[in-house]
Amino acid sequence: MNGCSAPKAIPRFSPWLAAALLGLLCTGSPDHFRANDSDMPSFEDIALGSGLNMVVRSGSLAKSRITEMFTGGVCVLDYDGDGNMDIYIVNGAEFENRLYRNLGNETFEDVTERAGVGSQKNWGMGCAAADFNNDGAVDLFVTNLGRNQLYRNNGDGTFKDISRSSGVDSLAWSTGAAWGDFDGDGWLDLYVANYVEFDFSAGRVIPDISRSSAVETCKYFDLDIPCGPRGLEPAADLFFRNDGNETFSEVSGRRGLRAASSFGLGVCPSDYDNDGDLDIFVANDSAPNFLFQNNGRGDFQEVALLSGVAYNEDAHPQACMGADLADFDNDGWLDLIVTNFSEDTNTLYRNEGDGFFVDVSTQAGMKDSLPYMGWGVGLVDLDNDGAKDLYVVNGHTYPTVDKLKNRLGYRQPDLLYRNLGNGRFANVSRSLSHKKHVGRGLAFGDFNNDGWLDLVITSIDDRPKLLLSRPRTAHHWIRIRLVGSESNRDGIGARVTVMTELGRQIAEVKAGCSYLSSSDPRVHFGLGAADRIERLVVRWPSGKLSEALDVAVDQEITFRE
Repeated sequence: MNGCSAPKAIPRFSPWLAAALLGLLCTGSPDHFRANDSDMPSFEDIALGSGLNMVVRSGSLAKSRITEMFTGGVCVLDYDGDGNMDIYIVNGAEFENRLYRNLGNETFEDVTERAGVGSQKNWGMGCAAADFNNDGAVDLFVTNLGRNQLYRNNGDGTFKDISRSSGVDSLAWSTGAAWGDFDGDGWLDLYVANYVEFDFSAGRVIPDISRSSAVETCKYFDLDIPCGPRGLEPAADLFFRNDGNETFSEVSGRRGLRAASSFGLGVCPSDYDNDGDLDIFVANDSAPNFLFQNNGRGDFQEVALLSGVAYNEDAHPQACMGADLADFDNDGWLDLIVTNFSEDTNTLYRNEGDGFFVDVSTQAGMKDSLPYMGWGVGLVDLDNDGAKDLYVVNGHTYPTVDKLKNRLGYRQPDLLYRNLGNGRFANVSRSLSHKKHVGRGLAFGDFNNDGWLDLVITSIDDRPKLLLSRPRTAHHWIRIRLVGSESNRDGIGARVTVMTELGRQIAEVKAGCSYLSSSDPRVHFGLGAADRIERLVVRWPSGKLSEALDVAVDQEITFRE
């Protein structure tokens, strides 16, 4: 969709793609969907009137401890199988998490007690939703400062806590988590990022005695702040292999996933190298990022430095929070966006298709993110024009930052960038009407099933935001739901390709990414003015292909393996 350039490589697992590239890559131009910025929909925050009436709590308002700054994961899932996307929000400081059932009329019902997913004896952080036991009902994994929790969906609107019997109830400060069938056996495995080593008997983080900065308070400009993560002991991440009988084995050391301990936050699996299996990106705070390349059998090699995503273009590690992988330039390769601390820019890495990424943040127009502190993030098509836009949730960690002059402050506005279709983005954040907040989690879903993506956002010490898209155009769309048989039931990790007269798009089914959150598992494509889909192909995790020709637009369709 960016002119007639030769393909960088043809994946060995998909010979059909060669013909598609030769015939379709050179159709269309960047201008075919670029009318004007008024095509971006408006977003109405209906949270308060819809029934999402909780407040996400995380310790004291002063945020005098590092543990109080990170909670707020949110999951979008259809827990009751009625076709409407529900919302699960994680709370901190021993306050209950909440599950909201979508009633189908832009309102939600709090069903936490009835469903049995509110009990929280730990400090909640994030969540990841997927059908781990292939029984047709989506389950919930919750990360905590404390023991992690796995809720098995009973299929009748209730859940059972099987954390201990399943073997995933690790005692740690866990943050991001993501599901994926990394070894190709049809069962979803689980990657869990851990942040800082914590002494649970003393109730405090463990300092790194090898570093002189391991003291009680540090300086941020001229402000006294809690130290961390530098000066604290980093924690090792965990990898749980699904044994197929509702139990898991922790095998990170045997699978090449036990890299040097770091300060892990965002986790995002994807097939970045187009070889047919899921790799894993981990956003690390104040340390080089991880990129684990899968050899196709569930064994990994850490290649972040070799691939160009360990550091930014200045060869500096960043304080990374959230991450997403999606094909923003429609060249058939998944690109990477990472959100970062303030006084640093969010980083956009373009996938060159040869195992390497290039930091294109400056060329793409991301440098204006410098004063913001980014958390939840997504590369998704919000205006349905066929190019993935960028949404970033912002908010600082230190309330005392309001004392500094010429700073954005503790509460910050979000950032919305429109994809211009030529490798650049335009900042259209002025179109957002909701107030500044201390944003954290972000997940996407079509909550009213109108074909336009909506957003749910969490904010610390505030109510969540539910931003419903109010379209201004008649752009077309398609939504794909997958049901696996040989592959995992949710089709997590499947690659979907859509081809129209305007070009080709790809996307993958995910159960993780953003910041401590997971989004609508249905795959969404905006199609612009294209009123027919010439070809739609699903590459399942098993390697099988499903195909449909001459598909009508503006509908949800289901593929069964």
